[in-house]
Amino acid sequence: MKIKFLKLRNWLLLTLSGLLGINLGCEKFITTAYGCPEATYNINGVVSNEEGQPIGGIGVIKTRNWDNEDGEWYYWDTTDAEGRYNITFRYAFPREPLTLSFYDIDSTENGSYNDTIIEVNTENVQLTGGDGRWYEGTGTITQNVTLTEKK
Repeated sequence: MKIKFLKLRNWLLLTLSGLLGINLGCEKFITTAYGCPEATYNINGVVSNEEGQPIGGIGVIKTRNWDNEDGEWYYWDTTDAEGRYNITFRYAFPREPLTLSFYDIDSTENGSYNDTIIEVNTENVQLTGGDGRWYEGTGTITQNVTLTEKK
């Protein structure tokens, strides 16, 4: 009897929350509402070594801010021979910092570099083309990165 009551109660809570526009996410127990503000970001830049030489073959990953350590990758690019990368993605809560990870994935072809994780500030990025509601628009961020060589 008690189990039936609990199932009914849970079903009613989920149904009511859905009608109110609340999404109860299971992952990391995050609760979000429909219509979460978001923006599209284009992040580009050059990855170089300490001498200022561009490094090709570096993997660039945009990870989730709240679970960087779990290895889930959202957006990926690899630097070209001039060390350039470019990632474009839509991002919820657009004024929160972004996390980018840089990994040496080409073995020792261009040297051997330490993995680097950086936080990119989005507070002052000019967003254009928003809809005046939840979509705040598109912005560009240039983020150059210097990697240190493994010893």
